[in-house]
Amino acid sequence: MQFRERSDTGVVTLETVRAPDRPAAGPAHPRTIALKPLDAPANRFPGLLAEAIGDALDHRIVPFAWDRLGTGAYDTVVFHWPTEFFRPDSRRKTLALLARAARDKLRHGTRFFWIVHNLEPHDGGSLSSPLTRSLFFRLLDGLIFLSEDSRGQLHALHPETRRIASLVTAHGTYPHVARPPRPFATPEGPVRLLFFGAIRAYKNPVGLVRAASAADGVPFELTLAGSVWQHGDLAKDIVTAAGGDPRITLDIREHPIPEDELEAMIDAHDAVVLPYDKVLNSGVALHALCRNKPILGPNTGSLPELRGQVGAPWVRLFDGPFAAPHIAEFVSHVRGLSAATPDLSRHDWTRIGRETAEFLVAP
Repeated sequence: MQFRERSDTGVVTLETVRAPDRPAAGPAHPRTIALKPLDAPANRFPGLLAEAIGDALDHRIVPFAWDRLGTGAYDTVVFHWPTEFFRPDSRRKTLALLARAARDKLRHGTRFFWIVHNLEPHDGGSLSSPLTRSLFFRLLDGLIFLSEDSRGQLHALHPETRRIASLVTAHGTYPHVARPPRPFATPEGPVRLLFFGAIRAYKNPVGLVRAASAADGVPFELTLAGSVWQHGDLAKDIVTAAGGDPRITLDIREHPIPEDELEAMIDAHDAVVLPYDKVLNSGVALHALCRNKPILGPNTGSLPELRGQVGAPWVRLFDGPFAAPHIAEFVSHVRGLSAATPDLSRHDWTRIGRETAEFLVAP
Protein backbone atom coordinates (compact mmCIF):
# COMPACT_ATOMS: atom_id res chain seq x y z
CA MET A 1 0.00 0.00 0.00
CA GLN A 2 1.35 3.39 -1.01
CA PHE A 3 0.12 6.97 -1.20
CA ARG A 4 -0.81 9.48 -3.87
CA GLU A 5 -1.54 13.15 -4.32
CA ARG A 6 -5.14 14.40 -4.30
CA SER A 7 -6.15 17.96 -5.14
CA ASP A 8 -9.89 17.70 -5.82
CA THR A 9 -10.61 19.72 -2.70
CA GLY A 10 -7.99 22.33 -3.50
CA VAL A 11 -5.71 21.02 -0.76
CA VAL A 12 -2.89 18.58 -1.38
CA THR A 13 -3.37 15.45 0.71
CA LEU A 14 -1.89 11.97 0.67
CA GLU A 15 -4.15 8.95 0.29
CA THR A 16 -3.34 5.25 0.59
CA VAL A 17 -3.60 3.36 -2.70
CA ARG A 18 -2.32 0.08 -4.08
CA ALA A 19 0.72 0.26 -6.32
CA PRO A 20 0.38 -1.55 -9.66
CA ASP A 21 2.15 -4.75 -10.54
CA ARG A 22 5.51 -3.98 -12.09
CA PRO A 23 5.64 -4.56 -15.84
CA ALA A 24 7.88 -7.35 -17.02
CA ALA A 25 11.20 -6.22 -18.44
CA GLY A 26 11.84 -7.07 -22.06
CA PRO A 27 14.88 -6.87 -24.28
CA ALA A 28 13.72 -3.52 -25.71
CA HIS A 29 13.34 -2.01 -22.22
CA PRO A 30 16.54 -2.31 -20.16
CA ARG A 31 15.81 -1.39 -16.58
CA THR A 32 17.20 1.84 -15.18
CA ILE A 33 18.57 2.29 -11.65
CA ALA A 34 19.05 5.88 -10.52
CA LEU A 35 21.34 6.61 -7.59
CA LYS A 36 21.23 9.80 -5.54
CA PRO A 37 24.05 10.61 -5.75
CA LEU A 38 25.76 8.51 -8.41
CA ASP A 39 29.10 9.81 -7.17
CA ALA A 40 30.31 12.43 -4.71
CA PRO A 41 33.46 14.58 -4.90
CA ALA A 42 34.44 14.05 -1.25
CA ASN A 43 33.18 10.48 -0.78
CA ARG A 44 34.11 7.57 -3.03
CA PHE A 45 31.49 5.20 -1.65
CA PRO A 46 28.60 6.11 -4.02
CA GLY A 47 30.75 5.73 -7.13
CA LEU A 48 32.27 2.45 -5.97
CA LEU A 49 28.84 1.04 -5.17
CA ALA A 50 27.43 2.16 -8.53
CA GLU A 51 30.29 0.41 -10.30
CA ALA A 52 29.78 -2.77 -8.25
CA ILE A 53 26.03 -2.84 -9.01
CA GLY A 54 26.73 -2.21 -12.68
CA ASP A 55 29.17 -5.12 -12.78
CA ALA A 56 26.53 -7.41 -11.25
CA LEU A 57 23.52 -6.33 -13.33
CA ASP A 58 22.76 -5.72 -16.99
CA HIS A 59 20.91 -2.50 -16.12
CA ARG A 60 21.45 1.18 -16.87
CA ILE A 61 22.98 2.97 -13.87
CA VAL A 62 22.28 6.71 -13.99
CA PRO A 63 22.36 9.76 -11.68
CA PHE A 64 19.03 10.67 -10.08
CA ALA A 65 17.24 13.93 -10.88
CA TRP A 66 13.99 15.03 -9.24
CA ASP A 67 12.64 16.60 -12.44
CA ARG A 68 12.67 13.21 -14.16
CA LEU A 69 10.25 11.68 -11.66
CA GLY A 70 6.76 11.29 -13.07
CA THR A 71 8.10 10.50 -16.54
CA GLY A 72 8.76 6.80 -16.05
CA ALA A 73 12.49 7.44 -16.43
CA TYR A 74 13.49 5.21 -13.52
CA ASP A 75 12.58 1.66 -12.56
CA THR A 76 14.50 1.91 -9.29
CA VAL A 77 15.72 4.85 -7.20
CA VAL A 78 18.39 4.45 -4.50
CA PHE A 79 18.95 7.21 -1.94
CA HIS A 80 22.23 7.50 -0.04
CA TRP A 81 21.62 10.54 2.19
CA PRO A 82 17.93 11.59 1.98
CA THR A 83 18.41 14.70 4.10
CA GLU A 84 15.45 16.52 2.53
CA PHE A 85 13.01 14.05 4.14
CA PHE A 86 14.51 14.16 7.64
CA ARG A 87 15.52 17.81 7.95
CA PRO A 88 13.99 19.72 5.03
CA ASP A 89 14.72 23.36 4.32
CA SER A 90 11.05 23.64 3.36
CA ARG A 91 8.44 21.10 4.48
CA ARG A 92 6.12 22.25 1.70
CA LYS A 93 8.74 21.66 -1.01
CA THR A 94 9.60 18.25 0.42
CA LEU A 95 5.91 17.24 0.47
CA ALA A 96 5.77 18.16 -3.21
CA LEU A 97 8.79 15.93 -3.90
CA LEU A 98 7.17 13.08 -2.01
CA ALA A 99 3.93 13.50 -3.95
CA ARG A 100 5.88 13.38 -7.21
CA ALA A 101 7.70 10.22 -6.11
CA ALA A 102 4.42 8.60 -5.03
CA ARG A 103 2.87 9.47 -8.38
CA ASP A 104 5.77 7.81 -10.20
CA LYS A 105 5.38 4.75 -7.99
CA LEU A 106 1.64 4.57 -8.74
CA ARG A 107 1.83 5.19 -12.48
CA HIS A 108 5.12 3.52 -13.41
CA GLY A 109 5.82 1.04 -10.63
CA THR A 110 9.04 2.82 -9.62
CA ARG A 111 10.67 1.28 -6.55
CA PHE A 112 12.55 3.24 -3.89
CA PHE A 113 15.41 2.15 -1.62
CA TRP A 114 17.46 3.83 1.11
CA ILE A 115 21.06 2.94 2.00
CA VAL A 116 21.15 3.67 5.73
CA HIS A 117 24.50 5.37 6.22
CA ASN A 118 23.16 7.38 9.18
CA LEU A 119 20.01 7.29 11.28
CA GLU A 120 19.65 11.07 11.08
CA PRO A 121 21.53 13.66 8.99
CA HIS A 122 24.67 15.01 10.64
CA ASP A 123 24.13 18.30 8.84
CA GLY A 124 21.15 19.47 6.87
CA GLY A 125 18.10 21.70 6.72
CA SER A 126 16.56 23.73 9.47
CA LEU A 127 13.41 21.68 10.18
CA SER A 128 12.91 18.42 12.00
CA SER A 129 9.94 16.91 10.19
CA PRO A 130 8.36 13.69 11.50
CA LEU A 131 5.70 14.05 8.78
CA THR A 132 8.02 14.01 5.77
CA ARG A 133 10.19 11.34 7.40
CA SER A 134 7.17 9.09 7.96
CA LEU A 135 5.93 9.57 4.40
CA PHE A 136 9.41 8.77 3.12
CA PHE A 137 9.33 5.50 5.05
CA ARG A 138 5.97 4.66 3.45
CA LEU A 139 7.46 5.32 0.02
CA LEU A 140 10.29 2.81 0.49
CA ASP A 141 10.40 -0.72 -0.94
CA GLY A 142 13.67 -1.63 0.74
CA LEU A 143 16.36 -0.66 3.24
CA ILE A 144 20.04 -1.46 2.72
CA PHE A 145 22.17 -1.56 5.86
CA LEU A 146 25.96 -1.63 6.11
CA SER A 147 25.89 -3.45 9.48
CA GLU A 148 23.50 -5.50 11.57
CA ASP A 149 23.76 -2.92 14.33
CA SER A 150 22.47 -0.16 12.06
CA ARG A 151 19.37 -2.21 11.25
CA GLY A 152 18.69 -2.79 14.94
CA GLN A 153 19.16 0.88 15.75
CA LEU A 154 16.82 2.07 12.98
CA HIS A 155 14.12 -0.42 13.96
CA ALA A 156 14.37 0.69 17.59
CA LEU A 157 14.29 4.39 16.73
CA HIS A 158 11.57 4.10 14.07
CA PRO A 159 9.54 0.89 14.63
CA GLU A 160 7.49 1.54 11.47
CA THR A 161 10.57 0.62 9.40
CA ARG A 162 10.37 -3.01 10.55
CA ARG A 163 7.76 -3.70 7.87
CA ILE A 164 10.17 -2.65 5.10
CA ALA A 165 12.21 -5.39 3.40
CA SER A 166 15.90 -5.09 4.26
CA LEU A 167 19.37 -6.26 3.33
CA VAL A 168 22.43 -6.22 5.58
CA THR A 169 25.61 -6.04 3.53
CA ALA A 170 28.92 -4.30 4.38
CA HIS A 171 30.86 -1.12 3.72
CA GLY A 172 33.20 -1.77 0.83
CA THR A 173 36.95 -1.25 0.67
CA TYR A 174 38.77 1.71 -0.87
CA PRO A 175 40.89 0.61 -3.86
CA HIS A 176 44.12 2.56 -4.08
CA VAL A 177 44.29 5.55 -6.42
CA ALA A 178 47.98 6.39 -6.71
CA ARG A 179 49.93 3.72 -4.84
CA PRO A 180 49.22 0.28 -3.36
CA PRO A 181 49.34 0.08 0.45
CA ARG A 182 52.39 -1.23 2.26
CA PRO A 183 52.09 -3.92 4.95
CA PHE A 184 51.99 -2.64 8.50
CA ALA A 185 55.44 -2.09 10.02
CA THR A 186 56.09 -1.76 13.75
CA PRO A 187 57.05 1.88 14.46
CA GLU A 188 60.57 2.48 15.71
CA GLY A 189 60.14 6.02 17.02
CA PRO A 190 57.08 7.82 18.39
CA VAL A 191 53.82 6.26 17.17
CA ARG A 192 52.38 8.54 14.50
CA LEU A 193 48.60 8.86 14.94
CA LEU A 194 46.25 10.35 12.35
CA PHE A 195 42.73 11.79 12.36
CA PHE A 196 41.52 12.50 8.81
CA GLY A 197 38.38 13.28 6.84
CA ALA A 198 35.54 15.75 7.24
CA ILE A 199 36.02 17.58 10.55
CA ARG A 200 32.63 17.68 12.26
CA ALA A 201 31.63 18.30 15.86
CA TYR A 202 30.22 14.78 16.41
CA LYS A 203 33.63 13.35 15.52
CA ASN A 204 34.99 15.03 18.67
CA PRO A 205 38.14 16.65 17.22
CA VAL A 206 38.33 19.05 20.17
CA GLY A 207 38.19 16.14 22.60
CA LEU A 208 40.95 14.41 20.65
CA VAL A 209 43.45 17.27 20.87
CA ARG A 210 42.59 17.86 24.54
CA ALA A 211 43.26 14.20 25.30
CA ALA A 212 46.47 14.30 23.29
CA SER A 213 47.69 17.36 25.18
CA ALA A 214 46.97 15.60 28.46
CA ALA A 215 48.81 12.38 27.49
CA ASP A 216 52.08 13.11 29.29
CA GLY A 217 54.98 10.72 28.86
CA VAL A 218 53.38 8.87 25.91
CA PRO A 219 55.64 8.49 22.84
CA PHE A 220 53.34 9.65 20.03
CA GLU A 221 52.74 12.35 17.45
CA LEU A 222 49.27 13.33 16.25
CA THR A 223 48.13 14.84 12.95
CA LEU A 224 44.59 16.16 12.60
CA ALA A 225 43.88 16.73 8.90
CA GLY A 226 40.77 17.52 6.89
CA SER A 227 38.17 20.13 6.05
CA VAL A 228 35.76 21.71 8.51
CA TRP A 229 32.10 21.15 7.64
CA GLN A 230 29.71 24.01 8.51
CA HIS A 231 30.62 24.32 12.16
CA GLY A 232 31.30 28.00 12.84
CA ASP A 233 34.14 28.28 15.33
CA LEU A 234 35.09 24.59 15.34
CA ALA A 235 38.48 25.18 13.70
CA LYS A 236 39.27 27.93 16.22
CA ASP A 237 38.22 25.64 19.09
CA ILE A 238 40.54 22.91 17.83
CA VAL A 239 43.50 25.30 17.65
CA THR A 240 42.77 26.57 21.16
CA ALA A 241 42.48 23.03 22.56
CA ALA A 242 45.78 21.99 20.95
CA GLY A 243 47.46 24.82 22.88
CA GLY A 244 50.57 24.78 20.72
CA ASP A 245 51.56 21.25 21.83
CA PRO A 246 54.56 20.36 19.60
CA ARG A 247 53.33 16.75 19.33
CA ILE A 248 50.16 17.89 17.56
CA THR A 249 50.06 18.96 13.90
CA LEU A 250 46.89 20.63 12.63
CA ASP A 251 46.18 20.57 8.89
CA ILE A 252 42.73 22.16 8.69
CA ARG A 253 41.57 23.04 5.18
CA GLU A 254 38.65 24.58 3.33
CA HIS A 255 38.41 21.67 0.88
CA PRO A 256 38.71 17.86 1.17
CA ILE A 257 42.17 16.33 0.85
CA PRO A 258 42.78 14.97 -2.70
CA GLU A 259 42.80 11.16 -2.82
CA ASP A 260 46.42 10.75 -3.89
CA GLU A 261 47.61 13.11 -1.13
CA LEU A 262 45.39 11.37 1.40
CA GLU A 263 46.89 7.98 0.55
CA ALA A 264 50.38 9.35 1.12
CA MET A 265 49.27 10.96 4.38
CA ILE A 266 47.78 7.71 5.74
CA ASP A 267 50.89 5.80 4.69
CA ALA A 268 53.09 8.28 6.56
CA HIS A 269 51.35 7.42 9.85
CA ASP A 270 51.21 4.25 11.92
CA ALA A 271 47.58 4.21 13.06
CA VAL A 272 44.29 6.11 12.82
CA VAL A 273 42.18 7.49 15.70
CA LEU A 274 38.39 7.92 15.59
CA PRO A 275 37.54 9.73 18.87
CA TYR A 276 33.89 10.04 17.81
CA ASP A 277 31.08 10.79 20.25
CA LYS A 278 28.78 8.67 18.06
CA VAL A 279 29.11 6.51 14.96
CA LEU A 280 26.90 4.22 12.90
CA ASN A 281 29.12 3.31 9.95
CA SER A 282 32.56 4.68 9.16
CA GLY A 283 34.24 5.08 5.80
CA VAL A 284 37.29 6.47 7.59
CA ALA A 285 37.69 3.17 9.46
CA LEU A 286 37.58 1.15 6.23
CA HIS A 287 39.90 3.56 4.44
CA ALA A 288 42.48 3.24 7.21
CA LEU A 289 42.26 -0.56 7.30
CA CYS A 290 42.66 -0.70 3.51
CA ARG A 291 46.01 1.03 3.99
CA ASN A 292 46.92 -1.55 6.68
CA LYS A 293 46.62 0.88 9.57
CA PRO A 294 45.04 -0.21 12.89
CA ILE A 295 42.26 1.99 14.21
CA LEU A 296 40.96 3.14 17.59
CA GLY A 297 37.26 3.98 17.81
CA PRO A 298 34.25 4.00 20.14
CA ASN A 299 32.68 0.73 21.25
CA THR A 300 29.41 1.47 19.46
CA GLY A 301 27.67 1.40 16.10
CA SER A 302 29.18 -0.89 13.48
CA LEU A 303 32.68 -0.88 14.96
CA PRO A 304 32.23 -3.95 17.21
CA GLU A 305 31.00 -5.86 14.14
CA LEU A 306 33.95 -4.56 12.16
CA ARG A 307 36.31 -5.82 14.85
CA GLY A 308 34.78 -9.29 14.55
CA GLN A 309 35.17 -9.23 10.76
CA VAL A 310 38.73 -7.95 10.38
CA GLY A 311 40.30 -9.06 13.67
CA ALA A 312 40.67 -7.52 17.13
CA PRO A 313 44.34 -6.54 16.61
CA TRP A 314 43.19 -4.09 13.92
CA VAL A 315 40.19 -2.54 15.65
CA ARG A 316 40.66 -1.30 19.21
CA LEU A 317 37.58 0.09 20.95
CA PHE A 318 37.17 2.47 23.88
CA ASP A 319 34.26 3.04 26.26
CA GLY A 320 33.11 6.32 27.73
CA PRO A 321 34.36 9.80 26.79
CA PHE A 322 37.63 9.82 24.86
CA ALA A 323 40.58 10.59 27.15
CA ALA A 324 44.37 10.49 27.46
CA PRO A 325 44.51 6.89 28.81
CA HIS A 326 42.89 5.68 25.57
CA ILE A 327 45.75 7.21 23.60
CA ALA A 328 48.33 5.64 25.91
CA GLU A 329 46.76 2.17 25.62
CA PHE A 330 46.47 2.42 21.84
CA VAL A 331 50.07 3.57 21.41
CA SER A 332 51.22 0.57 23.44
CA HIS A 333 49.04 -1.74 21.34
CA VAL A 334 50.37 -0.37 18.03
CA ARG A 335 53.94 -0.89 19.20
CA GLY A 336 53.18 -4.58 19.83
CA LEU A 337 51.17 -5.27 16.66
CA SER A 338 52.84 -7.97 14.56
CA ALA A 339 50.20 -8.66 11.86
CA ALA A 340 50.84 -7.27 8.38
CA THR A 341 47.33 -6.94 6.90
CA PRO A 342 43.74 -7.19 8.17
CA ASP A 343 41.16 -9.61 6.76
CA LEU A 344 38.88 -7.46 4.55
CA SER A 345 37.23 -10.32 2.63
CA ARG A 346 33.75 -9.43 3.98
CA HIS A 347 34.17 -5.96 2.46
CA ASP A 348 34.89 -7.03 -1.11
CA TRP A 349 32.97 -4.92 -3.67
CA THR A 350 32.17 -7.89 -5.92
CA ARG A 351 30.29 -9.55 -3.08
CA ILE A 352 28.62 -6.30 -1.99
CA GLY A 353 27.59 -5.45 -5.55
CA ARG A 354 26.07 -8.88 -6.08
CA GLU A 355 24.16 -8.80 -2.77
CA THR A 356 22.86 -5.30 -3.42
CA ALA A 357 21.92 -5.98 -7.04
CA GLU A 358 19.97 -9.12 -6.13
CA PHE A 359 18.08 -7.19 -3.48
CA LEU A 360 17.22 -4.30 -5.82
CA VAL A 361 15.71 -6.59 -8.49
CA ALA A 362 14.03 -9.12 -6.21
CA PRO A 363 10.24 -9.31 -6.77
